Amino acid sequence: MNLGAQLQEQINSIWKKFTKGQKATILITVLLFLIIVLTMLFLRQPKMEVLYSGLSPENASALTTKLKESKIPYQLVDEGKTILVNAEDKYQLRLDMAGEVNLKGVVGFESFNETRFGETDTDKRVKYLIALQGELTRTIENLSAVESAKVHIVLPEKSLFVRDEKETTASVLLRLKPYASLKPEQVKSIMAFVSHSVEGLKPENVTVMDVNGNLLSEDLMDDLLGGSTRATMNQLALKKQYENEISRSVQSMLEKILGTGKAVVRASVAMDFDQIETHSERYEEPFIISEQIKEESSSGTSQSPGGNPADANMLGPSYGDTGVGTNEHELTETLRNYEAGKITEKRVVAPGKITNISLSVLLDGELTPEEEAGIRQVVADAAGVNTDRGDQVSLVVMPFNADETTRLAEELAKRESFERRMAYLRTLRGPLLAVLFLGVGIYLFRRMREAALEKERYLAQQAEISAASDAAPEVMLSLSPEAKARKAIKEQVEALVKKSPEEVAKIIKTWLSED
Repeated sequence: MNLGAQLQEQINSIWKKFTKGQKATILITVLLFLIIVLTMLFLRQPKMEVLYSGLSPENASALTTKLKESKIPYQLVDEGKTILVNAEDKYQLRLDMAGEVNLKGVVGFESFNETRFGETDTDKRVKYLIALQGELTRTIENLSAVESAKVHIVLPEKSLFVRDEKETTASVLLRLKPYASLKPEQVKSIMAFVSHSVEGLKPENVTVMDVNGNLLSEDLMDDLLGGSTRATMNQLALKKQYENEISRSVQSMLEKILGTGKAVVRASVAMDFDQIETHSERYEEPFIISEQIKEESSSGTSQSPGGNPADANMLGPSYGDTGVGTNEHELTETLRNYEAGKITEKRVVAPGKITNISLSVLLDGELTPEEEAGIRQVVADAAGVNTDRGDQVSLVVMPFNADETTRLAEELAKRESFERRMAYLRTLRGPLLAVLFLGVGIYLFRRMREAALEKERYLAQQAEISAASDAAPEVMLSLSPEAKARKAIKEQVEALVKKSPEEVAKIIKTWLSED
């Protein structure tokens, strides 16, 4: 029998001596020990963070070679484009690698550290231009939203005549990080930075675009020039902001129904930026503001010559009779002052009134006519479409080519999920360890207490047995003769049962059958 078989047999023999409770205790203890060890190993693993991402195969190869030479642990993810290292060493490694590895293949002013014999002025000029472009590229790549950049500068030849000189121009190509964007202020900063870094370069001669062909500097050209175009730029910014707001609102609603990436919405808004000011005056019905009434009355008697008054015109003397009469006089004067209410209204219509909305919606997949009509109505209501002013909604359903979008979404989702899990584990690391150690401590305490109680019970039983054995002779002396006889017979029967249990069983069966 070999040594392995002997060892296994010894282990089996020892294992068989344990009771079921002891076996369960041993297994649970070993399992808890393994859990604690594995948990500690997992928690002691270094936190890995991104050293560099978006690397080309050449740059990744150069970096991994340097890391291997320095015996620094690393991980390759994202199809070898991203290198992860210990979070504590990340920043120091970036500094070390920046001095040893040209990650982006960009040449800066360090090229002037080496001089070649026989360089011409043209060679130096080209060398300076390449170095300047490299330095600008490195600086722009420090922006958080920029993954990589490329700067091209055109320096025209000097001319003897001012009218023949051409202006210096520059172009900046940007590759933005997934789901990142640049604000207009950031694009303006890039244009100003490049223009102030190159002699004779004006900000309006700097063009900034991304790898998708979007001209980022188009809306900022006139703003840099200033003057009357600033108001136009503000109007265009307001128009674009409103269009983006409508597009985001409708697209987010459709993605809730169809799924993320299943809808594309673009809005075009026509706005009236004319400021209209109107003045109007209108009068209300006149009303009395004051009234004055004057009344006069008088009465009395008077004497007057009699006769016909016409006789007075006749020649010759007149001899008429005189008479007595009554004279009454009444006068009423009313003076009223009227005033008409005058309302003067000044109305200013602020610029920015929407005159038309055109909405284009692309949906991925297939829809029934009823579903398409329902979505069209929902989109129109959400965007505030008014058919009376000629607003339109164009809806097209067709399959999307979403390979790149899917890849970016999956990559972003994986990264966010991994970061959430790691953050969750880091948050729960302390409480989990505390609960685990507390559980193990409680379990071991209970097992130790049970073992102590079992030991106490065992010792108590042994003490009772020992006391009974010591007291047996005294008990025998105190028994009566009949009790002693019964005890002796009982002991003989017990000895016979232990010695020959089969014969005793046969005797008992015989007794039972006789009864």
